[in-house]
Amino acid sequence: MACNQSFVGFEEGRSITCPPIFKGDSYFQWCHQMDFFIKAIDFDLWEIIEDGYVEVPKKKKRSSKDMGKAKLNAKAMHTLLCGLNDDVSKNVSSCKSSKEM
Repeated sequence: MACNQSFVGFEEGRSITCPPIFKGDSYFQWCHQMDFFIKAIDFDLWEIIEDGYVEVPKKKKRSSKDMGKAKLNAKAMHTLLCGLNDDVSKNVSSCKSSKEM
């Protein structure tokens, strides 16, 4: 079932598969909800958002640890983007890390 659908006769609730959407207001409430949403997906995602991610230069050989962090950062950025409406996502489209977003 898509995230915006609900059953007839039932009020739509929060989804464990779709993040809360930030529309430009009530940032602190959205942030608190995203905190739990992201930690529920993968606690390491929240840590990469808090700690930040610095991309390894392309000239340097990337270790498996570096690749793991790069994948976590990409997953965290994608999760955050899924929680933003189109107007808000334009403001973070040039960010290079989930922490920067």
